[in-house]
Amino acid sequence: MSLARAPSAVPDDFAPLVTCAICLDPFTDAHCVGTCGHTFCHACASRALEAATVSDDDDEDEYAPRERTARCPTCSSTFTERQLVPNAAVNAMVEAMKRAKQAETERQDATAKRLELDELTPLVKSLGEKHRGMVLESRAASRGVLQEFLMESRRRKAENAAALERELQFLDTDIAAVRREIEHLAGTAMLRDAPGAVGETRDKEMIGHAMEALGVMAPRRDGDNDAPVNIDETKRRKVLRHFNDLQSWYSKRRCDGAENNSSTASSVNARDTAAVLDEFSTLIGAFNRYSKISVAAEISEPEGANSSTIVSSIEFDSTQEHFATAGVSKRIQVYNLARVLEGKQAPEEEIMAKSKLSCLSYNKFIKHHLAASDYEGVVSLWDVERRQVVAEFEEHEKRIWTVDYCRTDPRLLVSGSDDYLVKIWNTDQSSSVHEIDMKANVCCAQYSPENAHCIAVGCVDHKVYLFDLRKINKPVQILSGHRKAVSYVKYLNANQIASASTDSTINVWNVNTGELTCALKGHMNEKNFVGLTVAGDHIACGSETNEVYIYHKELSSPIMSVNFAGSGVVEDVTMPRAFISAATWKSDDSVLVAANSTGMIKVLAC
Repeated sequence: MSLARAPSAVPDDFAPLVTCAICLDPFTDAHCVGTCGHTFCHACASRALEAATVSDDDDEDEYAPRERTARCPTCSSTFTERQLVPNAAVNAMVEAMKRAKQAETERQDATAKRLELDELTPLVKSLGEKHRGMVLESRAASRGVLQEFLMESRRRKAENAAALERELQFLDTDIAAVRREIEHLAGTAMLRDAPGAVGETRDKEMIGHAMEALGVMAPRRDGDNDAPVNIDETKRRKVLRHFNDLQSWYSKRRCDGAENNSSTASSVNARDTAAVLDEFSTLIGAFNRYSKISVAAEISEPEGANSSTIVSSIEFDSTQEHFATAGVSKRIQVYNLARVLEGKQAPEEEIMAKSKLSCLSYNKFIKHHLAASDYEGVVSLWDVERRQVVAEFEEHEKRIWTVDYCRTDPRLLVSGSDDYLVKIWNTDQSSSVHEIDMKANVCCAQYSPENAHCIAVGCVDHKVYLFDLRKINKPVQILSGHRKAVSYVKYLNANQIASASTDSTINVWNVNTGELTCALKGHMNEKNFVGLTVAGDHIACGSETNEVYIYHKELSSPIMSVNFAGSGVVEDVTMPRAFISAATWKSDDSVLVAANSTGMIKVLAC
């Protein structure tokens, strides 16, 4: 270590003895001036000589080489290079002092390290205690959160247990009520053979009668009362496939409704029990009814069918005796349902339009009046019987996807277009009476079945909008739940609406609250308009698998499907896959008419 960096390390009494008077640092290669005895660093003395002038002494031989002469910084005596001699004693002293300084430094470093450890130990202990405290505090906080979670979990489980206990009470009450009803319906004959029997045999017999009444079990022949219960496995599997939906429906109707009324199973009167059970039996009965659906008639596609045969819309007239079809073939074809069921394939009326047609809607009061929307943005009102256009509305600037006659006022229509506009028309006026800018392509619109002021609109922005036409500046409800464009909206009744989307779902909504009451899934619809129709509590739609699906509005899975290709038919894989393109239900839901993208039309008897 250089003493120049730590001069204080040299004792004050010895510092002048080892310090060069020129550089004021400890000696390095000390040399003594022979004339005065003072000592300097050899390098310092040499620099002093280099800076000095050459001596001009007259006594010197003029031919002898002249030497540089410098003055001693201490005594001012002169000296030359030859007069500088090494000072071995001073050099030895400097080395000895350096060694002593190094030893002292090492000793001080060791002492400092011991002091640092002694000072750090309490700090480390303090930090350790603080860390332990923080760990304990964190653990206590975690335990507090865990305790809160467990208590909340227990509370919820207790609520669930109470709800389950409540539901079990209702189930016991309803089972007893059903048993009493079966006994009343079946009479007491089957009980006389085994008086007082309340065990398994009696239960099986009563359950068998119930399942027979619901169509789940095949009817038994006379004298077969003692035979084992003969269950129709096909129908039984249909019920079991929907078991979760049925159970959820039962819980919601039976228990949630009673809970809202603060009732218990024992306090619910027989009338409420009978009403719920009747509704539930009707729901189960749908499985039996639609398991018998069949193709009653078929109108085959013409030879060499192509994309121009796609049927975009099917509608029944107000009498339910005729149905009309239209599509990209630019033709409106009107069929008599009774004659089609007899096997007639040709339409009774055929009207040529100017453009491809997207939607049809019959006037609900004037039998022969039919509205048609087209790809050119025109709504045409036809007198089908005369094959004449009654009126044309041409305000839309782009393709119209939907048109619908009001169900309570024969003069009113609604249309929706790719120009983002919904327009309300009055047949007494040449121009629209209302216009709503939806800020998105409009795919579908429909009037409420009971109110001429209410409409539902579906758009490509994935939403359904409900409007009161007396306040069109803001929708009454915005129904959000689909993930893709809404292709159809249909009112089930004044309080419920069904919306179909290309996200392969149909949503059932409460119009008044905006609540999504059920999401129907099972068909496939990712690209095309596949048709949607409703009748009572049932919904039918098409699928891109060339099938028609039938749903109940309370059950998320389809209760039936009909394949247009038929069983065992192998489709031509070189051709585009056919899809259902339109469907309509007769108002009493006894007949369902559907068409696919090849132009094939099938009449299904339900």
